Amino acid sequence: MDPLNASPRPALSVPLAVAAVGTLTVLVVDDDPTFCVIMCEILKMYNARVFTAYSAEEAIAVLEATAPDLILTDVMMPEVDGLTFVRRIRAEQPYARVPVIVVSAGVSSREQAAALQAGADSFLPKPFSLKDLREAVGTLLPA
Repeated sequence: MDPLNASPRPALSVPLAVAAVGTLTVLVVDDDPTFCVIMCEILKMYNARVFTAYSAEEAIAVLEATAPDLILTDVMMPEVDGLTFVRRIRAEQPYARVPVIVVSAGVSSREQAAALQAGADSFLPKPFSLKDLREAVGTLLPA
């Protein structure tokens, strides 16, 4: 039995309730496969369709194929970092308006400011709680 599905689902906040009405599509970009799996399981609890990419270059290809409603990206990745990825999608239509949450183990105010300056809509320091994730998503997606 899947332990995530064995217990009751967490109470849905208004923003993730969007997924119950119409499917929310999320792109998770992180070079850590374990983090991607965990995020997929969490977001699927809210009926989201989740796509993953393990690099910024792979994310661009997935972005073009999926047109996500939301992007979660790490900062530290090989070759192209997450902030460069955010700047790149902010410069391209139709992706410029897709909400982006930067997730990072770096929690200094300088790193948070750099993420927002690059064009991220929100910043979540790793590790984060389900409540933090729901709140970050809730500020970016309409109910």
